[in-house]
Amino acid sequence: MLYIIGFIIIFFLLYYLLNKKVILVETVSSAIVMAVGVFSLNVGPNFNINAIWFKIIALAAISIWAFFMISYITSLILKKFNALHYDQLIGRFRIGTWVASTSVTVIIISKYFPMFDRIVLPLVVINSLLWLFFFAISIKSMLTIFVEKLGKDVNGILFLTTVSTQSLVLMYNNVWEDFNLYINEFLIAAGFLFYFLCIFMIIKRYTKYSWKLIIDWKAPNCMFHGALSIIGSSVVISGVFSSKLVLTFWVIVLLIFICHEVVEIIRGVLRTKEYGFIEGLFVYDHSQWSRIFTFCMFYTFTLKVKSNVVFEAAWISSSQQAILSYGKWIITLLLIIEICLLVNYLFSAQHESEATVTSRIL
Repeated sequence: MLYIIGFIIIFFLLYYLLNKKVILVETVSSAIVMAVGVFSLNVGPNFNINAIWFKIIALAAISIWAFFMISYITSLILKKFNALHYDQLIGRFRIGTWVASTSVTVIIISKYFPMFDRIVLPLVVINSLLWLFFFAISIKSMLTIFVEKLGKDVNGILFLTTVSTQSLVLMYNNVWEDFNLYINEFLIAAGFLFYFLCIFMIIKRYTKYSWKLIIDWKAPNCMFHGALSIIGSSVVISGVFSSKLVLTFWVIVLLIFICHEVVEIIRGVLRTKEYGFIEGLFVYDHSQWSRIFTFCMFYTFTLKVKSNVVFEAAWISSSQQAILSYGKWIITLLLIIEICLLVNYLFSAQHESEATVTSRIL
């Protein structure tokens, strides 16, 4: 693990020496780690292929996480942190991806790379402190939105308050088998509280202000169901709910998932008519990784329910089996498409950068 971090630091230094500039990534970029990491942990292993491939994917997720964290620390050292990650009121909620991605990284190390277990406890402590920082700025930001009536730009990114909080539950319970029940209950209750606050604010935004589906319905709104899926996964792993309550909750999440994806399909059709097939559906945006993450989390929740909860209803069993059998293919396809969009975006950005430098020279 330290070798990876050391290599990335050397890369940053060499890049600076050669280009006279540093790499500062977007706040929400850590959603890549969340999506790829959860895929490597819970989706990929359900394919009947050698597990080494998913360890490689997991190692890639850790490397990306380390790269991003060094970039965020660099922005702090260069006194660019506020401008990049904090000054925008809604944008600062994206810091929640740092907490969630670190939780995923800890779980990956615990499951796939126990030889690095010495770094687990320091990461757990750092991530817990990072969550406290995010908790404080989230409360402050929500109060600012309420008091100053700045809810027009509110969207599903606020659900990262719930996602980051529940990621701690998953992290703690993966590191320690018999983790404290009261802390689990407190964090899950906090997750629900954040969720309902976010729901209230988002509903208020879409009822108070005018909006268009193709423009104002943002990609992070997929966390309507994604935040509930991670709560569900936390509930199962911690044993806080009864089996009957878990099943009821899973059905509710399933219905919300279906409703949201119907809205997304309608939005996709409208965007295709308005902008064309490519511009309407295949333009890269960092926030799109949250969509893959939410799909992975619903798959994870379903997997945990099927593996840990006994039930009699045949339709639930068949529905879950269908989700697990076909969902992994859908998620894999979405992941491949998103990686292709990312690669194209990076190449285009590099080409534009070179063109700008050339024009300045000429």
